[in-house]
Parts: sequence; structure tokens; C-alpha cells
Amino acid sequence: MKVQGFSMPNDSMTISEQLLLEKCREIELLCKELYDYFAELYAGNNEAARLWIKTADEEQNHAEQFTMALRLFRRLPCLVTVDPQRVDSIISQLKTVIRKVKQDPPVLQDALCLAIKMENYLTELHLGCVALFVDKSLNDLFSAMMASDDEHIASLQAAYDRLAGNVTG
Repeated sequence: MKVQGFSMPNDSMTISEQLLLEKCREIELLCKELYDYFAELYAGNNEAARLWIKTADEEQNHAEQFTMALRLFRRLPCLVTVDPQRVDSIISQLKTVIRKVKQDPPVLQDALCLAIKMENYLTELHLGCVALFVDKSLNDLFSAMMASDDEHIASLQAAYDRLAGNVTG
């Protein structure tokens, strides 16, 4: 079976493909945890708190997309295009970042900068990029759901441009 030039060796998702998608979901939930923490940390700044809450909610939505893919499409052939070792490394890095920012909370400017860099780095790990399904409509569905990522990063950048010079945390 072929999808966009890739050969699909199985008639359904393998256990390793399922585990990898679950790890990608974990990455989204770790990002949500970080943004929820930032929302609490900057609760005194209404604009910043709203941005962090909105961003955390978007990460929750991304995690739910992985959950939906795992639940609905487990029996469909799928090709996961991301290196499992890289995913494990990212999970470890995110856990380290969360631990560090909780030990030494950053000022708002640094938190925004961290989030922008992290989002740009993680963009390729969203479902529309890591999994290819035989059914083109499924690929299109997940690509459309992920299309908001550019706006996601742009809103963080706009907040950085607007807020970073005006607050110290």
C-alpha cells in the first residue's frame, strides 16, 4: 500500500506506531503543563494569563487529536514518520525545562521567548506531520486541524513583541 510515496507495510497501526503516537500526545500534554504553570505564574497580568491559558487549551486540543487518531484509526494502516529516539529525547527535555522553570521562574519575557523557541522546534511533531494514513481525507483532516499552529506561534510572538518590554515578570 502507498501513501504519498511511502509504502505502508501493515494493514493496521502497529503497537510501536501506537506507542509513538501516545508519546507525541505526551509531548502536547507536557507543553500544556508548562503553559498552565505560566498562566498561574503571570496571573497578575491579565493579557499574559489569557495568552497562556489559550495556549494551554490549544495544546490540550492537540493532545486530543492524537487521542482521537489512536481511538478511531487504530485499525487503519499508518506510517509514523518521526524517529522514536528523538521523541523520547524531547519528552526528557520538556520534563527538564518544566522542572527548571518551576525551580527558577523566568520573567515574562524569558517565558515567552522559551515558548516561541519550543513551539517552532515542536511544530513538526504534530499529528499532521508525524502520521500518514491511507485515507487522504484523514490526512487532510489532521492537516487542517494543525493549520492553526502558525497562528499559535504568531500569537506568542505578538505577545512577546507587545509585552516583553513592558513587564519584568
